[in-house]
Amino acid sequence: MDVITQSCVKEFLETNEIQSSDDSTNFELFANYSIVSKEYSSQFDPDDISVDENTPGIDGLAIIVNGKLVDDIDQVKDLIELNKSLEATFIFIQAKTSSKFEGSEMGNFGFMVKQFFSPKQSVFKGERIAKMLQIKDYIYDKSPLMTRTNPICKLHYVTTGIWKDDGNLLAILNQNVDELKSSNLFSDVLFEPCGATLIQRYYRKTKERATATFVFDKKVTLPSIVSVKESYVGFLPFSEYRKIIIDEYGKMRSIFDDNIRDFLGDVDVNKKIEGTLRSQHFDLFGVLNNGVTLVATTLNATGDKFTISDYQVVNGCQTSHVLFENKDVSGIDNTIIPIRLIVTDSDDVKNEITKATNNQNAIKPEQLESLSEFQKQLEQYYKSITCRVALFYERRTNQYNTDISVGKSRIITIPTQIKTFSSMFLDSPHLVSGYYGTLAKRFSDRIFREDHRLLPYFISGYSFYKLENAFKVGLVDKAFKIARFHLLMIVLTTR
Repeated sequence: MDVITQSCVKEFLETNEIQSSDDSTNFELFANYSIVSKEYSSQFDPDDISVDENTPGIDGLAIIVNGKLVDDIDQVKDLIELNKSLEATFIFIQAKTSSKFEGSEMGNFGFMVKQFFSPKQSVFKGERIAKMLQIKDYIYDKSPLMTRTNPICKLHYVTTGIWKDDGNLLAILNQNVDELKSSNLFSDVLFEPCGATLIQRYYRKTKERATATFVFDKKVTLPSIVSVKESYVGFLPFSEYRKIIIDEYGKMRSIFDDNIRDFLGDVDVNKKIEGTLRSQHFDLFGVLNNGVTLVATTLNATGDKFTISDYQVVNGCQTSHVLFENKDVSGIDNTIIPIRLIVTDSDDVKNEITKATNNQNAIKPEQLESLSEFQKQLEQYYKSITCRVALFYERRTNQYNTDISVGKSRIITIPTQIKTFSSMFLDSPHLVSGYYGTLAKRFSDRIFREDHRLLPYFISGYSFYKLENAFKVGLVDKAFKIARFHLLMIVLTTR
C-alpha cells in the first residue's frame, strides 16, 4: 500500500474511532466507507455495510432505497408508504490491498454478485448477508411500485494499484456486466475498477462541504438584513440550476437535510410539475412554480459567476427532485426557476427562513423537531458535559462533516437519539426499526417534550456510544449488534 493511501486509511480509522486491525480489514472498511459515501452523504456506521467475515467474494454491501441507506425491511416499508413509489440501488464492494488487478478475483467478485440475485443461491450463510437478501427479495416483491426505473446495480473492485484498461480485464468486466443486464433485473449495471488514486479522491470528497458554481445573471440584490451577509431573488435556467442539485457523478446532491419535507414521490403536486415539464411548457414553469429557496454559509462572486458553499435547499425539495427525474427531457435546460438565495452563518436565521418558506402547506409537528428550541438546548447540553469522551449532538445533518477533530462515532444524530431514548426510557426497543420520519411520528408525544430533562437524552446517547465502542474493540460479540437497542434497555433496567 502506498504512503498516501496508508495516510488516508489511518485518518479514517482515527476519525471513526475504529481499532486498527490487519491491513486488509482496515482497507476494506476504508474502501466501503469511501465508496458508499459517494452515493450517500449522510452519516452511517462503516461497520454496518461490511458483510460477514465468511462471505466469499464480497467485502461491502449497501442498499439505497428512495435515496436512503437501509438495513431493515421496516425502513423500506416506511419509505414506500412515504413516497408511494420505489427506487433502489445495490452497491457491492470488493477491496484488495494488492497493487494489482487480478482477473480471477474480479471474475469471482462478479460471480458472487450474480449469486446474490439468483433465486436459488446457497453460497451465503452469514446473518448480515441473510438480512440483505431478505431486503432484496422484498424490494423485488414490490416491483410494481418501480414506476420510474428498475434497480441499479453497482460493482466496485478496489485495489491499491493503477487501472490501465487491460484488454483481458476489460473482457471479464464487460462479461459480468452483460450477464447481470441479461437478467432483466436492472435498469443499469456499472462495474468500476477503482485504483489508489480514485479511492483517495472518493475519501477526500467525504470531508468536503457542498459547493456549486453557477451563473446568476437574472437577479436583484435585496436590501441589508440583520444577520444576513447577502441575499438575492431572481431566476435561473435549469442549465445552471442543475449545477446546484446534481453532483459530478450525475447524482442528486444531499442538500435537502434542512428541508422540512422529504421528497413525497408521486403525489398530485409532483405529477403536475412533471406534467408541465413533459408537455414541454417550459415557459410556464417559472410562473406556475413557487420556486426554490437556497441558504448558503459562504458566497464568492465574480460578476454574475457565483460560488456557494455549505448550502441547503430549504424550500423546493419537490421541485428539485422532479426536475432531476426529468433532467434528460429535451429542452428542459431552458426551464426558468424562481430562486431566492440567502447567505448567512446564523442558525437562527436559517431556521426562521426554513419555517417561513414552508408555511404555505400544513407541516406536521414531527417535521419541525430539528428546528425546535428543545433541539437547540439539547445540542448545547451535549457540549456542556465534561467527561473523558466528548459527544456531539448533530441537530443539522452533516454539521460536523468538515471538522476532523470530531470523531464520527462521537456524533449522535436525531434518528439515533430517538432510537436510544425510546429504547432506554420508553422501554420500546422493538419499535425503533424503520425510517426516521416514521419513528418521529410514532413517538411524537413521548419524546423531545418541553417538560423533559436533558440528562436522560445524554445518558442514552452516551450508552449507545459506549456499546458501539464495545462492539468495535471486541468486548461484546458483533453478533449481538442486531439487538443493540434491546441491550440498551437491559443496561438501564439492570442498574
